[in-house]
Amino acid sequence: MTRPLLDELDRRLIGALHLAPRATWDDIGEILAADAGTLKRRYDRLHEARMVRVIGQADWGIHSTAMPVHVFLDITGESPLAVLHRLRDLPHVQLLAQISGDYPLYAVVHAPSEAATSEAIDRLFSVAGVRRVNALPALSTLRRGRTWDPQFLTAAERAGLLKLTGARHEGTATATPPAKPLSEAERDVVARLLQDSRASAASIARTADLATSTAHRVVRRVLDEGWVKPRLEIVSEWLGFRTAFILRLRVAPGATPDVMRRIDRLPQTRLAAHVASDMSVLATGLVTDRSALALFVDDELAGIPGLLGVSVAVMLAEPRRYWLDRDLTTGLGAFHAPALL
Repeated sequence: MTRPLLDELDRRLIGALHLAPRATWDDIGEILAADAGTLKRRYDRLHEARMVRVIGQADWGIHSTAMPVHVFLDITGESPLAVLHRLRDLPHVQLLAQISGDYPLYAVVHAPSEAATSEAIDRLFSVAGVRRVNALPALSTLRRGRTWDPQFLTAAERAGLLKLTGARHEGTATATPPAKPLSEAERDVVARLLQDSRASAASIARTADLATSTAHRVVRRVLDEGWVKPRLEIVSEWLGFRTAFILRLRVAPGATPDVMRRIDRLPQTRLAAHVASDMSVLATGLVTDRSALALFVDDELAGIPGLLGVSVAVMLAEPRRYWLDRDLTTGLGAFHAPALL
């Protein structure tokens, strides 16, 4: 597949969809001073090239009663990529990466229950080539990847887009189920918005065999309740962001909440989690190159009080991110959306 060539309007469109992934083309066009029809054609071209896709980020409580587990794997007798390929077929694996450092592989497992989590971690030990598994259960997660911003827009454009969608602060994620079980119509709409969060209520009504008025009402409820949060997924390397990284931070006693809040405010951050480990904060992020990562570590992290130690690893390959397979040659692939409870 030929990688799409991007101009300034393409990049600004991608920046806009990061902030307001479900906004109408008319609204985006007004803020970017661009023709709505042109923006739609640009998006369709990028989508067909498998460079961008708007999926749904599921609220944890509708697919799990457990928190995710961050897993570092040591291997023996195999190449890291060969073992990584075997891990793709395991259930409940949200993210897979080859990384630098003592543990060459990193994964995130988010199973529907604590029992299923235990079974999923146990299966990692049985994969050929895996020698050691270091599992770090998340205790709290302050940020997830939908809030990352490539910073392609002006401050005024960002403010206009955020006004369309409300605040982008993610807040602490929990595995709290909805107060009442989802109805059949709500479950159907959730499943469809997970796969395509730009789908209109009218199109969902047609495919789900719902009355148009019912679909409009249920879509609005699903989004308002936060059961699904639209997020733009990209092949970040094609946009010039070639260095994804993982930080493991040793934090002074009592300083974890403040350190996580400060990490959350940094534009390079994709995830910030408090984990059960001697390195109590785990964060992932994305920057243009390794020089930018060096500046991030020396300038941004150095200014955060309470840090006692920093371990930095570079993601050398990331064939799955947030349930979505990706390849640097063919682009975005299959989306393994978690099953609803």
